[in-house]
Amino acid sequence: MISIHVQILLIFFFWHSDCHIISRIEECGLSCSQGIHCKSKPSSGIFNSFCHDAPASLSSLVLKSMKISTVMKCVQGSQCSLHLNIKGTLSLDENIRGLEICTLSLDTQQSQCISVRFARKNPKMLNGKKVQIQYNCFEVNVAQHIYVTMKTVPNYCEVKLRQEYYVEAGKFEYNVDRARKIISVNVSSSLRDQDYYIRLCHKWFACEDAGAFAVIKGKESLKSVSLKYSQLLPCLCIE
Repeated sequence: MISIHVQILLIFFFWHSDCHIISRIEECGLSCSQGIHCKSKPSSGIFNSFCHDAPASLSSLVLKSMKISTVMKCVQGSQCSLHLNIKGTLSLDENIRGLEICTLSLDTQQSQCISVRFARKNPKMLNGKKVQIQYNCFEVNVAQHIYVTMKTVPNYCEVKLRQEYYVEAGKFEYNVDRARKIISVNVSSSLRDQDYYIRLCHKWFACEDAGAFAVIKGKESLKSVSLKYSQLLPCLCIE
């Protein structure tokens, strides 16, 4: 399990809030739609790194619609961990044996890859059939910057998907009580062992202190704090 030691910095402007609820799972794995049996195995990514021209009959649109989200894997009696939930759609073709999905951390340059293969007795009978692939076993850290690629096996040039993604840190909500000059911050869908350090600040090129830190402990059931202010500041820093 990847330990969470990353300090995160999020800026919440008082006129905008963009919050997402992180789904929870008990097990991670690979799934394929349309009754197609598929299996995955770790891949180094080296043997499929060089691409070559696709057959004339193969459209570059056989691979499309990659979507990425964050899920939280929580097993009773143990710590929770964050995982990428990666979905994509592939139109089966006799020239394609499978898929390779890779992630690259732009912070550490560490990569993870898996190879997905399809069990097909008669590939020609399934030509053109669209299959949705979902994989959610890549473990990640809070606020990590990830580069995700999905490509065919064999690796055909121009038949691949790429996307950058920032790992969500939980759902944050805040309320400004202008009469009492208090800002209340609530955290939900967070890791149980992740602490959040919150302060008021001025935002210029970086956050500048304008108050003492308040701490929301990840192990506490009630994850909220209240911050007093003398004047309304342009941003709230959550670290």
